[in-house]
Amino acid sequence: MTFSSPSNRQLTEWRKLLQGKYRKLENKFIAEGLRCVEQIINQKRIKVEALVVEEGFNLDETFKNSGLTLYELNTEEFNSLSDTDTPQGVIAICHTPKESTSDILSQKDGLLVAFDAVQDPGNLGTMIRTASWFNVSGLLIGHGTVDPFHPKVVRSTAGATGALPYIKTDLSGTLKNFEAIGWSVSALDGGTESVSLKKAQTPIHNILIIGNEGNGINPELMSGRKRIRIDGNPENVESLNAAVALSIALYQFSSIA
Repeated sequence: MTFSSPSNRQLTEWRKLLQGKYRKLENKFIAEGLRCVEQIINQKRIKVEALVVEEGFNLDETFKNSGLTLYELNTEEFNSLSDTDTPQGVIAICHTPKESTSDILSQKDGLLVAFDAVQDPGNLGTMIRTASWFNVSGLLIGHGTVDPFHPKVVRSTAGATGALPYIKTDLSGTLKNFEAIGWSVSALDGGTESVSLKKAQTPIHNILIIGNEGNGINPELMSGRKRIRIDGNPENVESLNAAVALSIALYQFSSIA
């Protein structure tokens, strides 16, 4: 197995991808971790520019037969590209998938998921992974939501990054535009005015909003719209984790679709 050695300039450019402004500028991101990188390579949805491994990493057939340019770094250099305390020894330098458009997403059937100021990278990554499992038609990434190509988000998707079309958007205007052409919008909310998830309808064109972990959904986005709650025992626990709540909702919707 032959490895290439990156130039100092390449290493500097790769390190910069740990920062959001450079990911946006270069339209590239870092995918880290054995399972995550394997899935990205096997699914071929994301263009991979290079595969970077730590010295001594044991390459399996997925990597050997990928046809990608392979770079080997010493531990210090490799750790400078990682945002984890215990790196797994493999990183992919990836091109960011192109955003879809509202016009394209509005022509789809099924469910879209809208993220309103979801700030925890692990939560967002898990929700993208779950939405991919349940074959959601697309994602609306609202303002205040963590970058979906943040290294921790990508790692938490376990390879689902790029599986679903997405747009980054101002949810207030975008949701109104979708409603104007017949889409239904629902907010996942535990308030007393909410309808039980068990009784919720699933129109053929439906958008489900999931909100900020601490503050919930912006009241402006819920005004005049259907609210859906997940029944449980609030005496035992105040609320559900956002990613868990979305998982339950998507399972319910998929079972009655």
